[in-house]
Amino acid sequence: MKRNSFVFALFILIIAVAFGSYFLNMGLNPLQLTWRVIVVIFLIDLFLIAVVILMEKRNPYKTIAWLLIFIAFPIGGYILYTFFGRDIRRDRVYKDLPDFGRCSSILKANQPKTPPRGITLPCPRLSALIENAGAMPVQYRNNARVLTNGPSTFREIIKELKKAKHHIHMEYYIIRDDKLGRHIREILIDRAKHGVEVRVLYDGVGCLKLTKGFFDPLKEAGGEIEVFLPIKFPFLDYRTNYRNHRKILIVDGRVGFLGGLNIGDEYLGKSRAFSFWRDTHIKLEGDSVYSLQAIFLQDWTSATGRGIDCSDYFPAHNVTTPKPIQIVASSPDSKWDSMQKLYVRLVSMARNKLYITTPYLIPDESLLTALKISSLSGVDVRLLVPGVPDKKIVHWASRSYYQELMEAGVRVYEYNRGFIHAKVIQVDDRVASVGTANLDIRSLHLGFEVNAIVYDEEVVRTLEEDFFRDLKHSVEIDPETWNERPLRKHLAEATARLFSPLL
Repeated sequence: MKRNSFVFALFILIIAVAFGSYFLNMGLNPLQLTWRVIVVIFLIDLFLIAVVILMEKRNPYKTIAWLLIFIAFPIGGYILYTFFGRDIRRDRVYKDLPDFGRCSSILKANQPKTPPRGITLPCPRLSALIENAGAMPVQYRNNARVLTNGPSTFREIIKELKKAKHHIHMEYYIIRDDKLGRHIREILIDRAKHGVEVRVLYDGVGCLKLTKGFFDPLKEAGGEIEVFLPIKFPFLDYRTNYRNHRKILIVDGRVGFLGGLNIGDEYLGKSRAFSFWRDTHIKLEGDSVYSLQAIFLQDWTSATGRGIDCSDYFPAHNVTTPKPIQIVASSPDSKWDSMQKLYVRLVSMARNKLYITTPYLIPDESLLTALKISSLSGVDVRLLVPGVPDKKIVHWASRSYYQELMEAGVRVYEYNRGFIHAKVIQVDDRVASVGTANLDIRSLHLGFEVNAIVYDEEVVRTLEEDFFRDLKHSVEIDPETWNERPLRKHLAEATARLFSPLL
């Protein structure tokens, strides 16, 4: 990599010298000469970046979007691409990572090679796809409880945190310095003072506004705090494009949480923008907690650069409930884009009904096609998205997909009680996905995400009840009147759609 950079710099230098000599023969003064050399270098660099974009063989829609940005905003587009558009994978960001093989071997040792007697996996091809795409194997002995909205979620989280005896592992995209954030911090401080190992990992972008020194009292109590991909220069650091969007909590290796809720008062519906925050989390016990633990320890090792003895974090449990669960973790270095493959497979395997709740609807072409094919095949496909947005540009881009989806028979609903942030997919009565990944290009290809795939009719039924309860607070988009909205909205949505691959 360094050699390639040196060769490239040498090439630019040679070109600059050549053009400089040419301009000198034209009798230009030093200022004119300097300006023309800079312009030439910039144009050469711009041309080479355009070639790189084409040669990367990335999504054609993303390629076109970047090229259009270059045409419309040559200088601004160049700066944006330099810091946010380059396809720099995680293996280039992290250097010399410690070996994680010990934790992987412990995880495999706790995984039965065949399903326990009496358990039949309802979707064997789905589970095989997930595992072959680099995610976790199916775990068979589990308890799972759907937690609807912030109050019920944080009641369970706080209850389990207070019971911690050995360790607390937290990994969140956003942690706020507000009433809820400080309350949880005080619990962590208390546990740390009682000898509990406390490790908190937070994202460098999601917690960019976190008050400096917020975690100092926890550090003084013995807790360990690390930043995942810390951002020193928010608008000049290419790592800003890669975000750890995971929300993971593990207590003593016996109970785990994941889902859509970060830590902050807004997730309890106590923000100025939204009086009600609709979200979904899930509480896990049993084998599936081992998978969450392995993901956390991998991320902790990556963030700290230090090895950790995994043997104490996979304790035996007494859960015997036959409830298959598979944890899916995706990241920018994933060879197969496991979350994207998961979503396409979930959509395409539906036979009767497919219910999707997502705050951001910016599917890539394959997922968009799968949704339309599923609906055209007679599946009852329904999408529930926010009617009250938190990000207007993303909302406009999401709305740009309504027309073609509705033309294929997909029913689209906008939730108006508050902001809906849940990320849930239900397929027939067989399987459900609950987690952190949205139906947008960032979650599918760029983010560090984690979902739980639950092969259990009881969980699917609970989520379906939540879905239809949410529909009571929603408005179904009428295909016949959708095109009658003002021209300015058409233009805003079309423009946002054009740049949606970059959002």
